[in-house]
Amino acid sequence: MANLSNTDRTLKTNNVLTAAALVAANFFYGTNVLPVKKLSPHLMQPTGISFARIAFTAIMLLSIAFFTKSGEKIEKKDYLLLMLAGLLGVTCNQTFSVMGMAATNPIHSSLLIMSTPIIVTVLAAVFLKERFGMNKVAGLLMGLTGAFILIKNRTSSATAHPASLYGDLLILAGSVCYSSYLILIRSISQKYSPLTILRFVFFFGALFSLPLTGPAILKTSWHAFGGWDWFAFGYIIILGTLAANLMMNWGVRTWGPSKTGSFVYFQPLFGTLGAILLLGEQFSLIKLAAGALIISGVWVTSLKKEA
Repeated sequence: MANLSNTDRTLKTNNVLTAAALVAANFFYGTNVLPVKKLSPHLMQPTGISFARIAFTAIMLLSIAFFTKSGEKIEKKDYLLLMLAGLLGVTCNQTFSVMGMAATNPIHSSLLIMSTPIIVTVLAAVFLKERFGMNKVAGLLMGLTGAFILIKNRTSSATAHPASLYGDLLILAGSVCYSSYLILIRSISQKYSPLTILRFVFFFGALFSLPLTGPAILKTSWHAFGGWDWFAFGYIIILGTLAANLMMNWGVRTWGPSKTGSFVYFQPLFGTLGAILLLGEQFSLIKLAAGALIISGVWVTSLKKEA
């Protein structure tokens, strides 16, 4: 009985730690838009931020493998897939997303990024021939309606960070790229550990990013950085990218992708609250309605029992 009690206590502790890690990861993801707005475009180009976070994360992931001797051998046939995953899931996704965050309203960013699970469902139906039931149709329509309302009713008044069609579309483009990446790695997700996949994806993503976004680092006004600017820079790279990815992978390894994915609903909550409290943004009824449609669409799409 004592051993059973200890086992139950350990299991509960692990569950609490995993839940806390996933909430923290989605907090970092959701609030990442705030330091991006702090730095870009005045002190640092969006593409410079994108390259910095990709390169630093790739270096750290490779270092972890080197010092822990945890490298897995990759089959030759899988390298091309990992390269394509790096291009879409890291280079294109990170670049489009950061550029979009810098160019549009932070609340728009937080809500539009939530479209990713819906896009994944559509791509899975097209390329993986997964069943597209009525719940997925309804979820897709709700998500599209919410995104349309959000983009259609953008306004430049009463906010220091106006929404733009260009920025909103970049956010959606980043979501499409990341969704494509998730579809690509499904075929090898059981063959290699999440950390191994992440390491190679960021490595190839950094290589592809170097000629595209690397030069933007040279144009950064480093001399103008103050204390809060350096904090914002560190937040984006260390917490919003490296730590968040590692914690999400821990969640996938412990609880699986479905339960881990359910924590995505925290992202727009944290991002929106952060924009209101720290950037003085206003959360209108239109944004509330659009956000409710997008989040509800994600929830309906994720239902296992299809109508």
